[in-house]
Amino acid sequence: MTILIADAFSPAGLQELENLGMECVYDKDLSGDALTEAMASLQPDALVVRSTKVPQQSIDAAGPMLNLILRAGAGYDTIDHAHAASKGVHVSNCPGMNSHAVAELALGLMLGVDRRIADGNQLLKDGKWNKSAFAKCRGMKGQTLGLVGFGNIGKLVLKRA
Repeated sequence: MTILIADAFSPAGLQELENLGMECVYDKDLSGDALTEAMASLQPDALVVRSTKVPQQSIDAAGPMLNLILRAGAGYDTIDHAHAASKGVHVSNCPGMNSHAVAELALGLMLGVDRRIADGNQLLKDGKWNKSAFAKCRGMKGQTLGLVGFGNIGKLVLKRA
């Protein structure tokens, strides 16, 4: 079985697939016409992407061996799933796999905005420091956190907050 991996992918995951006897072709920079050309020349059984767009022409170029397109992430809005279905190609994703990281990033960004970390970083790069400006940060303690949506990520943000 040949798997084309056309996006950033864990070396450990790649090794695991190879240990299972899969022939993996890894090129994290494939997109657009280059992806279509790779699909045509490799005729993979499966395609793995993260944010790379998979349009109709890439699906058509893959030929009859393609039976799976896997998005290593949530959703599959970057894949022409209707066209894939019409060709008998299954489209799948991995919802929740990065929910913890996204929830932690959301909290980190909240703290960064409150503490003006980006501003302070730029001042330091400019060789300056304005302690009084950064001492006026409001802080998160006692504040109310509003969540819009309460899926996997929202629940994890709440738990960590």
